[in-house]
Amino acid sequence: MQIFVALVVLAGVFTVGQGAMFADLTNLDSMARVGSILLVVSVGQMFALVVGGFDLSVAATMGFASTVSALLMHGGAAPGPAIAAGVGCGVLIGAVNGVLIAYFRISPFVATLGMLTFLTGYANLLAGGQSVSGLDPVFTTYLGSGDWGFLPAGLGVAIIVLALAWVITARTRFGLYLFAVGGSTEASKLAGVPVPAVQAAAYCLCGGLSALAGLLLSARVGIGQAALGLNYDLLSIAAAVIGGVAIGGGTGRLFGVVLGVTLFTVLTTGLDIGAVDEFTQQMITGGVLVLAVLLAQSRARRRVRLGRTSSAVPGEQS
Repeated sequence: MQIFVALVVLAGVFTVGQGAMFADLTNLDSMARVGSILLVVSVGQMFALVVGGFDLSVAATMGFASTVSALLMHGGAAPGPAIAAGVGCGVLIGAVNGVLIAYFRISPFVATLGMLTFLTGYANLLAGGQSVSGLDPVFTTYLGSGDWGFLPAGLGVAIIVLALAWVITARTRFGLYLFAVGGSTEASKLAGVPVPAVQAAAYCLCGGLSALAGLLLSARVGIGQAALGLNYDLLSIAAAVIGGVAIGGGTGRLFGVVLGVTLFTVLTTGLDIGAVDEFTQQMITGGVLVLAVLLAQSRARRRVRLGRTSSAVPGEQS
């Protein structure tokens, strides 16, 4: 409710201050296309956060997947195989991250930061340090500028991703394991949960969705580039945390992530229309992230106090 109220207030301020420029249907369509990309990668980031980690390499994964798919299409490959190759690269990247973190006990910060550096260099090496153009028009239309009926293409993809993520988290045993591992790895091990496998699978999902987000962005701008996903690592963590996904694991809801992404999309769009420079926007984004973490910690402490109070009442009564 806090996020929803903040979103309503923010949208109201921009609507009053910027009028038709903000509330225009063309601008709303653009917001839906931009926000859908952030939503897909933020859902992926949610999986990594829920099991107690995070992924700093999502932006580099986006750029690498876009570069691989663009090179394949530039060489004459059909969009279908190129998309499959890009998403497959993302899943493989997530698997490597997951194995390093879950089985070799390397911290998520070190493993994913190393992957970020490696992927950025490898993507630039593959593309010769250049942007890759010549993408198939079917690809740029069907995933970028086109519409699926009355829905923008990217929003259609994001809805499918949300539906699949909801099924995984709410209707499968694996989804239960995700939250259990994030809540307590030791308790999960005692309960027979294959903790390393669950952690590795979470990073596979994060990598695959990051790659898909990179392809959506590539289709939107019409190129493949190593730096295409720049800043999406911070934005995806911020959107998920603002939406209530706990840093440290065990807590998070998809609806909260949707609200967090919407809040960031409205904020950045309003700042863009207001001609706020990029550096100031970065400062505001960092400030919002810190504020979200402070609020999350406050809520967590309040829950702990309430839990202690409720547990103490039966003893007092007896």
